[in-house]
Amino acid sequence: DRQSVASTTTGKDTMGTSDIGTFELGDDDDSRTVQQVYHASVPIPTASTVKFEYTAEAASHNSALLESVDFDLAKLIESNPGTTISYGSELRPWDQLFPLLRHHDDWNSFEEDLMNGIDYPFKEEVDEAERKRMLEANIARGNHKSALNPEDRHHVTKLMRSDVDLGYAIPVTIDCVRNLKEAEVYPIGLQSQLTIDAEGNVIPKKRATHDLSHNRTTGESVNQRVDMSEMPPAKYGHALSRFIHLIHHIRRRHPGKRILCNKFDIEKAYRRLHTRARIAAKCVAIWFFDDMWKGTAEESNQVGLILTRLPFGAAPAPPKFCTTSEIVFDLANDLLECDQWEPDKLPSPHAALLPPIERLAEDIPFGIAEEADVGLPDQCMGGVDGYIDDGACAVLDTDETKSMVARAAQAVVMALFLVFRPLAKGLEAIQRPDIASIRKMHAEGGLAEIVIFLGWLIDTRRLLIALPKDKWKVWSEQIKQCIASDSLPCKTIQTLVGRLNHVCYIIPDARHFMNELRAAEKAAQASDKFVSLTGRAKDDLRLWLDFLHSATEGISLNRIVFRKPTLHSYSDASEWGIGGFSPHTGVGWRYEFTESQHKTFTLNCKEFIAVVVDSTIQAKFDTSGCPYPCHLHWSDSSCTVGWLRKSNFEPNEQPVHDEVARFHARQMMEINACNYSQHLPGRENVITDCFSRDFHLSDDQLVTMLTSLDSSLCPSMIKIVPVPDEIICWISKLEQLAPERMESPKARSPSSLAAGISGWNSSNGPDTPTTPYWKTSIKLDDYACAVLSCMQKDEVTLGAVDPLSRSSRALRVRPSIMWQRPSSHIITRAQSPTDSEMYTATSDARQADTSESTHQENTNEPSNQ
Repeated sequence: DRQSVASTTTGKDTMGTSDIGTFELGDDDDSRTVQQVYHASVPIPTASTVKFEYTAEAASHNSALLESVDFDLAKLIESNPGTTISYGSELRPWDQLFPLLRHHDDWNSFEEDLMNGIDYPFKEEVDEAERKRMLEANIARGNHKSALNPEDRHHVTKLMRSDVDLGYAIPVTIDCVRNLKEAEVYPIGLQSQLTIDAEGNVIPKKRATHDLSHNRTTGESVNQRVDMSEMPPAKYGHALSRFIHLIHHIRRRHPGKRILCNKFDIEKAYRRLHTRARIAAKCVAIWFFDDMWKGTAEESNQVGLILTRLPFGAAPAPPKFCTTSEIVFDLANDLLECDQWEPDKLPSPHAALLPPIERLAEDIPFGIAEEADVGLPDQCMGGVDGYIDDGACAVLDTDETKSMVARAAQAVVMALFLVFRPLAKGLEAIQRPDIASIRKMHAEGGLAEIVIFLGWLIDTRRLLIALPKDKWKVWSEQIKQCIASDSLPCKTIQTLVGRLNHVCYIIPDARHFMNELRAAEKAAQASDKFVSLTGRAKDDLRLWLDFLHSATEGISLNRIVFRKPTLHSYSDASEWGIGGFSPHTGVGWRYEFTESQHKTFTLNCKEFIAVVVDSTIQAKFDTSGCPYPCHLHWSDSSCTVGWLRKSNFEPNEQPVHDEVARFHARQMMEINACNYSQHLPGRENVITDCFSRDFHLSDDQLVTMLTSLDSSLCPSMIKIVPVPDEIICWISKLEQLAPERMESPKARSPSSLAAGISGWNSSNGPDTPTTPYWKTSIKLDDYACAVLSCMQKDEVTLGAVDPLSRSSRALRVRPSIMWQRPSSHIITRAQSPTDSEMYTATSDARQADTSESTHQENTNEPSNQ
């Protein structure tokens, strides 16, 4: 006699499911279906025969139920249709979701999970004998030490009891676990985390994890057997990067205007989705009824917990939940853009719970957005993005966008309401929390100019991203403890490396100061014991204290988004020298190695030194005046191109490379710069090839040789400056760091261009420069084309082939998944192809992004969970 209707939450008149109509994308009234789903009655799942009580009596009852169906969980679920253990019971029924979501790209996958539960694609199954052996071995082994600590056991008991009380886990006896069809047992662990209360205060929390990677060494665990290549792609991986690009884009198009943001959390996110019966049987945990047990635990005091929902610790869980959450966020995006949705007339059931808008004081200055080399549609004034269970919205706040601001306040929670089954409060058959975290909604759900998204504080007024103070305090204290310790356990160094890698997203150059710590982590993992930090590693940690301080003070978004380069420069190395040039500054330089340096450094090392020296020199002559310069370094060494982005040198084996990377990182951070790197064929790198080789020519001869190739070039375009003394001194110190091995001496050789000179004409006067005579065999047009290409490189667009280059290789573009949400439209008109175009590398003209699969040289990727 139970019947749930949406009016339980909305207070509106209801309508039958059969009244819901379908629509086509671009219909004039494409919000009609939203209104119909909003008002539709939703059946409440009834109570199943399963007892969800954390007692021995309930475990025995449920075990008897399973015994009656031959210990086949699938049969038990099938015998309880329309109940809380039925697949999809946390979502609206199919006949409401299909009319609303059928246009989404992921509908088919979502529909399969809704109707039949989430399945994992296994590469192979273990045979029955091996499964039983693993089962008994894991029962005997027990849980991880993190869960068994006397001071933490009660936390695990509380969390296990909660999973049972909410209907997520079925309690059974240990004998039932042994007989359960396809059963596998995996140990429980406990993680310490931070969360916030309703006032936004940071508080500690505990999370129980299910280690489905146990037995990883044999490859027999659930996670090792899953074929991840068959899983749907997890699109949320670059959510923070996309959200930052969205904010930067809005400010660039609307300088001096407010941008408001809010954030919502999905409560018990993974637990909202059912796994298929055969998967649930493979995800059994064992715990204890009495949280005060001591000594050896007895089976009579243990309970088996069959987790029928997505577990924390399953490799497929993030991409599988992504299928649902991405649909929610895409629906929220469409609601934000839907002019026909008026929240005051069709409000989210949570509207009354949302905090009021918070705007900063008028006297706080607006951060300036520098030009990016990627761009969203000009008309984009807001958007929604998300990462697993976190959804965030950003919107331009002006008089003209008042209606959009009103939609932004409720778009995410409205989308959650339309996809998940509304809360029926006292009519629910079992205790059930709201799909949106009410506690966090009170703290973060209101629109404001400052928001914390994915652990980072984003200040849209000043255009800053910062590490929250609470994390800075905890992480800094851990670093100080590590510096003071003689040795560290493996888990501590792993946690530290994970945290610092998180910071590397907003301070990319800090990656170059992770090598010593990663070496320590590798050593700790190899022995699974304690490890001692080297003196240099502790020095790096002291430097990291400064990095963390910078991170908590705030880093400009201009240093993180894909920027239009403000300075292009080129470098090259030969066995006997290095050189560089920038068409923006017109400055060139060259340095000839000493005999010992020539034999000490490898050629790749010389290329690396060259690009770093060039960056340092060009920065001194940069007159762009940009407070956040963006350098694009061109090199014909693919190794150097990669090392500028991320270095993983072994400090003891490659001390020179490691020091060069560190020097460059310090330089970039000192001038608040971001830097990209790009490869070009050696035959195109004519100018700096000459600078690095032709030491037999004077500076004037070198400039004349290059500028005589085309009438559009003149000597004033290139000014060769001496290398500063401090750089020469630094190169000498690098020589002292090098391992005691010498390269074989190499013969000097001129550049191929200089080799084509047969002589020089005589000057007819003091104002008439000498010019070279060329051999008839040299192809001057090819060299002229390469020099012109270098001088005009800032006119070349990303993703296009350089029209002045002989290479057919296109310049690498920025993968759009890192800066533009790959949304699938649900209720709004699909965008035209021109809406997903890119900016050129140097102007506001745009060019279609046709190469998403190419690798971005400055990848910033946040962690996936």
